[in-house]
Amino acid sequence: RYFENLHSTKSQKTSDNTLSKLPPQTQAESRAILSKVPTKHKSELALLESLHRRQFRQWYFELTSGFNIVFYGYGSKRRLMNIFAAELGSDAPVAIINGYFPALNLKQSLEKIAFEILDLSIASGSVADLASLISGYFNSSSCAVDKMYIVVHNIDGPCLRKHQTSLAVLASNPRIHLLASIDHIEAPLIWDTSSITRFNWTWHDLTTFEPYTVETSYENFTTEAKELGPRGVLHVLASLTENAKGIFRILAEYQIAESVMDDTPESQKAGSTIPEMPYNSYFTACRDQFLVTSEMTFRSQLTEFRDHKVIQSRHAPDGTELVFIPLNAATLGTILEGMD
Repeated sequence: RYFENLHSTKSQKTSDNTLSKLPPQTQAESRAILSKVPTKHKSELALLESLHRRQFRQWYFELTSGFNIVFYGYGSKRRLMNIFAAELGSDAPVAIINGYFPALNLKQSLEKIAFEILDLSIASGSVADLASLISGYFNSSSCAVDKMYIVVHNIDGPCLRKHQTSLAVLASNPRIHLLASIDHIEAPLIWDTSSITRFNWTWHDLTTFEPYTVETSYENFTTEAKELGPRGVLHVLASLTENAKGIFRILAEYQIAESVMDDTPESQKAGSTIPEMPYNSYFTACRDQFLVTSEMTFRSQLTEFRDHKVIQSRHAPDGTELVFIPLNAATLGTILEGMD
């Protein structure tokens, strides 16, 4: 009887429930639910934090001795690093760079350091040029700022991985003190021997067991997301041909140029209209760059972009088809920088 019931197929039913039938949940709703989860081991976590705080003097000693610090370990290190940075603020200017932000533009961050902290009125250049400019400033004997601290949350973030050489240039200056955190298990692989020498790291375990609430707040994790974030767009582009990447670049550069031209206060408000490019103009520009040979090929490529929600389109009241990427100019600039 046991084996008959075990192998019987008459009473077996397969559920037709799928994940797509679940009601969509926004990020705000998810946060509200997670905020109600009680914190476990409060006393142990408080003890762990107090032990880390006792190391503040040691960290300060290492920084002033010419070393830079990299923190590793499980849990978000952002809050504790910011507390330490606040104490360092009484000693010298502190700049904080959030490497976990998917649309981070390191060039803009370095420009703010040069213009707002160091009061340098020099035309901006590339990331490498700005790093050399800032480092050269501290090599001067007549600089008004004696030293500074740079805190980089998630130096292994996607937008910073290709700028490690520039960050190493800053870290190699004895008057620029760098504190950074890493979370990726293969983070040390982004540094070659030359970079390791320049960074001159001292490694500290800063395990906190705190949730990565802020670091993951920019991820598109819901099923109702209407467009990809910058990280998702780069992931899609990585699987496409060079011609397809060129098609995307033309539209992205057009939107950036139109946004720069329309720099009125109204256009900078949240929810402002994203620049749109007429379909015919878009096709002509791609054909002139020899990215497509026919409209059928162009339409096929657009369909692939639409399937991935990278490019969207709509029809104007006069019937003209308008094409656009549902991202702002700053995010598009970061994506183009990541494509290079």
